[in-house]
Amino acid sequence: MAVHALPLTKLAGLLIKTLSKPLSKRIKHEFSRWEITQRLLIGIGRVNHQITSRMTIWSAGYKVRSITPLEEEKALKEGAEFIGESVIFLVSGFVVIFEYNRSQTKTKEKDEIRRAQAKAERQALKAQLKAIDARLQEVEKLIQQNAERNSDISKTKSWWSGWWGSSPR
Repeated sequence: MAVHALPLTKLAGLLIKTLSKPLSKRIKHEFSRWEITQRLLIGIGRVNHQITSRMTIWSAGYKVRSITPLEEEKALKEGAEFIGESVIFLVSGFVVIFEYNRSQTKTKEKDEIRRAQAKAERQALKAQLKAIDARLQEVEKLIQQNAERNSDISKTKSWWSGWWGSSPR
């Protein structure tokens, strides 16, 4: 049974996502405290209401004639919710992108290791081939030398047999 290491980066990503929820609540609360950010949240809430209402009406198959703007308190609340959800979405998106890039880096490293191993194997095979080729050349040289000796011996036999009429035993 193989024991695998804990996926610490995934656990860290999950922790960051989990911590982003209270962070978004804190951001919503802080944004709701000041007049400038309240106006911004009211504007975001009203735009969000306009867009979601239009999409709902269009998806039902009707034409949009007019949409009444939200009251300031509802728009403030909806804007704050939108900002909070946007923070959570952005944090989650960054975590996903980080994990994807990390995965790609690991894949590239594995590919480089495979390439290096294949290159080393090719070099080893080339070295073996050169060694075999050198041995083959030596064998061919020995065969050539043996052929020359046999040729010399057969010439000697023919000279001896021609001189005495028979070959020596």
